[in-house]
Amino acid sequence: MNKKQNLVVIGCGMASGKFIEELINRDRDSFDITVIGDEEHGNYNRIKLVNMLYSDSVDDVFIQSPEYFKDNHVNAILGAKVVSIDRENKIISLENNSLIPYDKLVIATGSNPFIPKVDGTDLPGVMTIRTMDDVEKAKLYLKDRTEVLVVGGGLLGLELALGLKKMGKHIMIAHLVDSIMEFQLCKDAASYLQRKMEEKGLQFFLENPVAELVGDETGVKKAVLKNGIEIPVDAVFFNCGIMVDDMLKTSDNDIYAIGECCEHRGRIYGLVAPVWDQSRFLASILLGDDVFYAGSEIPPTRLKSDFPVITMGKFNEHIGDEVSIFEDKNSLIYKKLIIRDNKIIGANLIGEDLNADGISLSYTAKLNIPSRRADILFPGASSAETIMDASSWPDDAPICDCNGVNAGKIRKSIKNGSDTVSKVMGATRAGTGCGNCKNKLRALLISETGELKEDPADKYYVPGVFFTREELNEYILTNGYRSVSSILSSLEGKSVDDPKTRMGLDYLLNFIWKGVYDIEYDSKSANDRYHGNIQKDGTFSIIPRIHGGVADPDSLSRIAKVAKEYALTVKITGADRIGLYSVKKEDLDDIWKKLDCECGYAYAKTFRAAKSCVGTEFCRFGLGDSMTLGRKMCDRYHGMTGPAKFKMGISGCPRNCAEATIKDFGVVAVEGGWDISIGGNGGAQVMVAKKIARVKIHEEVMKIADRFYEYYRLHGKYLERTSHFVERIGTEKIADAILYDTPDKLKKLEDNFALALASIRNPWKKHRELLNEEETDENAASKDDWFTVSVLNDLSPGESRLVKTSKGEFAVFHTRDGKWIVTDPLCPHEKGPIVDSIYGGGRLHCPIHNYSFDIKTGKSNSEDVGSLKIYETKIDGDNLKIRMD
Repeated sequence: MNKKQNLVVIGCGMASGKFIEELINRDRDSFDITVIGDEEHGNYNRIKLVNMLYSDSVDDVFIQSPEYFKDNHVNAILGAKVVSIDRENKIISLENNSLIPYDKLVIATGSNPFIPKVDGTDLPGVMTIRTMDDVEKAKLYLKDRTEVLVVGGGLLGLELALGLKKMGKHIMIAHLVDSIMEFQLCKDAASYLQRKMEEKGLQFFLENPVAELVGDETGVKKAVLKNGIEIPVDAVFFNCGIMVDDMLKTSDNDIYAIGECCEHRGRIYGLVAPVWDQSRFLASILLGDDVFYAGSEIPPTRLKSDFPVITMGKFNEHIGDEVSIFEDKNSLIYKKLIIRDNKIIGANLIGEDLNADGISLSYTAKLNIPSRRADILFPGASSAETIMDASSWPDDAPICDCNGVNAGKIRKSIKNGSDTVSKVMGATRAGTGCGNCKNKLRALLISETGELKEDPADKYYVPGVFFTREELNEYILTNGYRSVSSILSSLEGKSVDDPKTRMGLDYLLNFIWKGVYDIEYDSKSANDRYHGNIQKDGTFSIIPRIHGGVADPDSLSRIAKVAKEYALTVKITGADRIGLYSVKKEDLDDIWKKLDCECGYAYAKTFRAAKSCVGTEFCRFGLGDSMTLGRKMCDRYHGMTGPAKFKMGISGCPRNCAEATIKDFGVVAVEGGWDISIGGNGGAQVMVAKKIARVKIHEEVMKIADRFYEYYRLHGKYLERTSHFVERIGTEKIADAILYDTPDKLKKLEDNFALALASIRNPWKKHRELLNEEETDENAASKDDWFTVSVLNDLSPGESRLVKTSKGEFAVFHTRDGKWIVTDPLCPHEKGPIVDSIYGGGRLHCPIHNYSFDIKTGKSNSEDVGSLKIYETKIDGDNLKIRMD
């Protein structure tokens, strides 16, 4: 057995922390790991140091605590300084005279803030911010002090200035050159940003570095600039960049360097993503993988501010480059794209972030952009997506093409009390299709009511229960509810009992209790009751499971045999699967048995498929093995439930044949790894996914997919697709939560997701009685025209049945509140099967188009749909009878 090597890491920052995490996750047995840090806190997120200046909360700052190192058998020597490295004997000496031997050494000490050599830099109140101790010292010193000078107008200097501004300080910025953020912004963009910050009260001194600082033992009092201007100051913060220690440019075969302390091919990286790239590569190299580090691309960068500042790639064009610019001097909005070969090679976006994520994705994935450049700067501009004046629209003006709703119908709904967008949608069904008409609904509301009210339901998990997702979680857990009916009963008079509420609660119970709850099929849609997709004629489509689009001959043979025997329509779906259509309800169980395969979940709020191209296995353009990754993802996520359906795409190169960039979770192979994007949608309203990470191996992709899926399952509203979820929560917040959060929180996401995966069962193997139909001979009418349709004991509360008699067919319902309802069997709209309706709030909701009918009058919720026949009922002994008209 090989002896473990001693691996010592000098530095306990973000680079070393990521490196150690990579080693631990991949191989715990090859090294005894020691980490040495000169701070006592462990590893924390230095990006958030500025936030700590104006916020007392540090809950999310720590990445790896001393306890983390202990739990993972890492020897953490914290609060210690290295004084020398004996390379010949491979021994490290500490300031306390301790000696630490090593076989392999990694140096990740970070950078030192650069302070120019001017008089007065040793005065009290002259500071830098690189550690938590720096933050605490600064907060203490700044009490009762107001005038603050920040030296350095780069990205980090401006972020520091904005953070200090939030503390209520008067901020001045002195910068060496004539424009701010000169390494990220062109001069015009910098000018817009400067004006925006000046509006916030910040003052700039450009081309005017500090020449001298003047003060006494109580602190700095005055800054003298190069041109002789004297500025009264109470504190001075230097943020002029980083200084790298040259001794770390090592040629020793057993010494490695990562992070801001190293230079690679003449380049120093000061951003998190490239530093973490180095950490992953070094872990692979030390574990013997045949890889090499070829450098990192700088990702799109945002200034951390309350107004958008986004920069990526080049900011000054070369001869031959195309430039698209938009300027709004009044609103201080500036947008610039630099385009070469129909691809974005650089962009500056100031003051507005409309489609910033789409532009970022086009840049990072090197995608061709629309020939009409305005379509990427202002998506939707060609269709005039603005709040319009609707007062002159005629009543017959078409508003919702999906559902055929005109302006007159919406006006009538508004006059009847629908005073919010969601109420109008509920009353008219306008906006419930593709959603592209919602701006027209807003315009009509404004023209009719004079205002656009905030809709409280927008904050609720489902509109019918007046709790947010978090409040509802707590309510269920506190009271131990395990059924939909028990929750609704407890909230009687405080909730709306309708299908969306019932189905949303059913999902939430499944999520909270990991599948171990009281399933009530009357609170599920027809699709979830029968594990297929109900069609407009009441038959079903079913889709067998196919792994990543790859089918074996035996499965294909069984599918063909079943299709022929039952005269089914066969179709290849858009997700690389095979659909069987026109399946009768009574044939479902037999067909599943004959197919002898797993359910493909094309009907539920579940993972649908991971669509993949053939990748490197067959394609000459392939950069990654997308087919293998696709199969892995299909196998892992098959059957996983969520607030809405969930689709994945895996493309083997940026040509993107699998359309990964319009999927809920998309993966695109690039040179040396995989780009990961979230929140795409390829439906009626196409939304491009937002890139959040670049990783190297399949396992990293899967880990991020696990975390994102669980985060979405935890925080998503019912029926909220990830495109709207990401838009609501925010790409950066989600990325922070699933990529950069503390290890224990990331592990909790992973562990909870693993429990949910373990609870999945193939519904096609659960052979409960599916057929809710019966024929009866007890059909003689009595003298008073009452007619027996059912025996009471045959139907439990919450069940429904289609009863076939000599007098015709009837849909019979026994509700959980004790009612017996008998109706005609078919919906008057398009003849959908009423027996599979959801009952709630005194109405039956058709499973096809969700039109609802009052159980007393039969009246529809839509003027365009006729009434449903409701029969008068009575109980006669053990029999349920109806009066025949």
